[in-house]
Amino acid sequence: MNTQNQINWMKKFAGALAAVGATALIGLPVLAQFNYSASIFNPSGGTSRSVDGTVAGELDSAIKYYRDFQAFAEAVKVAGLTENFRAKDQANPNKVLFTVFAPTDEAFAALPADIREKLFKPENKDKLAKVLNYHVVAGQVTAKEVEAGVVQTAAGVPVKLELNATGDKLTLNGASVVQSSRRTANGVIVLVDKVLLPPDLSL
Repeated sequence: MNTQNQINWMKKFAGALAAVGATALIGLPVLAQFNYSASIFNPSGGTSRSVDGTVAGELDSAIKYYRDFQAFAEAVKVAGLTENFRAKDQANPNKVLFTVFAPTDEAFAALPADIREKLFKPENKDKLAKVLNYHVVAGQVTAKEVEAGVVQTAAGVPVKLELNATGDKLTLNGASVVQSSRRTANGVIVLVDKVLLPPDLSL
């Protein structure tokens, strides 16, 4: 290879490296989005596991482990959904059966007082259950579902998922922001900062 050919080859190689570098930079937001969605819905196990290892057990034991979703835990009991969250796959007890978007206590406190009062009335038990089921997704939310921007809930009404451009903020229905997540034996609890109300809910 003569000197001129070497120079030409080095220029082409440098150009190829620059192109690869640009592609990598362009791909970073997408990679960040994938990593964020994968990690938030697949938290590591550990101290967040409850005494009995179920989602319901986690809610029942929230006062011991965490103090930020007591209102949601109480709502689950009032709505009669505790047993629903105790379900386990007998063949695989550690399988994620539910992803629960649990509003924090501050989120419940931010609800208009009249709506909060009506939801917890005995005669509105079914409506409270519908609101809670609107926060529950069967199985584990995948990066593909986040990318698609929608996930079906146990209430039969979908929730819109949206990641910002940098992939570090996930919102539900354009309002409720995902804060953190906890792993239990049979599910994942994802803390959110607003209570989601089904669009067809009437009080």
